[in-house]
Amino acid sequence: MARVTLCLSPHLDDGVLSCASLLSQVERPVIATFYTSGDRIFFARRKEDREACRRLGAECRHMGLPDDRFRNFVKIVGGQAKITKRTQEALAGLLEELDPELVLAPMGVGNHVDHRVLRDAATAIVPAERLLYYEDRPYAFVRGQVEFTLGLRPTPDWRSYFAAHYVKTYLGSFPQETVKAAFAAALPFPGLTCVRQLPPPDLEPLRAYETQLADLFASPAAMAKCYASRPECYWAKTPA
Repeated sequence: MARVTLCLSPHLDDGVLSCASLLSQVERPVIATFYTSGDRIFFARRKEDREACRRLGAECRHMGLPDDRFRNFVKIVGGQAKITKRTQEALAGLLEELDPELVLAPMGVGNHVDHRVLRDAATAIVPAERLLYYEDRPYAFVRGQVEFTLGLRPTPDWRSYFAAHYVKTYLGSFPQETVKAAFAAALPFPGLTCVRQLPPPDLEPLRAYETQLADLFASPAAMAKCYASRPECYWAKTPA
């Protein structure tokens, strides 16, 4: 039986955007996206995700939990990460069914509350020896974001953060000071060691997300530049 690598994706693009290099190399990649139901736009997004997974050679699972995409920016980056019963049960069911050799969970770079919830659920349920954390992209491309998530710097590099294309897309009218205060309310995730680095992925699977990419990257060239700027990094809990 093929050995499963299970990638836990909060939304309909996170797993492929963040883990394409590693998933293209493993025996049986499975991408399970948790928050996949909502208004009519989710029909197109689910279709794009299936195509991205097909191009990558990964099995696609949509777990069907609701995604409230109309939450405001401050609630997303500063919301309290509470593990819901549905998230916990969905993850436990996947682990029982697939018995994965390796599980990839989001680090929570960028502070999105759904990423932090899924990270914390994986930390609580998945054996540490089977669990790696991936750097959430495109958030990890912003200078200082990974270090802030790890607790290695007290604040993000705010100049780089507010200059990021995805932040300018989603920020709306919220004052910068309000966003800074929201970030301060989210706890860091320390105690990780980088254990694997891979070269940039083939970008063809990522290009399937036609409705998403314009919000995340200023242009196709800017996207390619971002991916060339940083290796695909995976982190593990540092042994006590």
